[in-house]
Amino acid sequence: MPLTRSLGGEMTVASHSRAMPDVDGSLPAFVERAQQDALSRAALARIGYRRVKAAYARQVREAPETSAFYGLQDQNLWPTMDFVRDWLKTEKKRILARVRWTFVGAMLATIVAVLTFTAALSVFR
Repeated sequence: MPLTRSLGGEMTVASHSRAMPDVDGSLPAFVERAQQDALSRAALARIGYRRVKAAYARQVREAPETSAFYGLQDQNLWPTMDFVRDWLKTEKKRILARVRWTFVGAMLATIVAVLTFTAALSVFR
């Protein structure tokens, strides 16, 4: 139920809904493109790096001249092959960075354990 101001206009209560507000007419092209990109990134992340990479490689091998990625057609999303390639590069860097820090942490723990063991042996001799 809309609230009315003293001047007789309508005022709606703000909500924390993630849905797009109702607008009269279409949105500007850059806003629609940003929405499509965000939806595509989220869909690619849900599918996962390995499955997207396999679908991308299969499509490049079977139909190299196409510009749309068909891996998200069931979700009615058609990102460009360039967009998917860039997402794969970014995701690979993110995965490698996470693995790198895990490796560095394990190496530091190993070094600390060896130093502790060496110190313990020197004390007990």
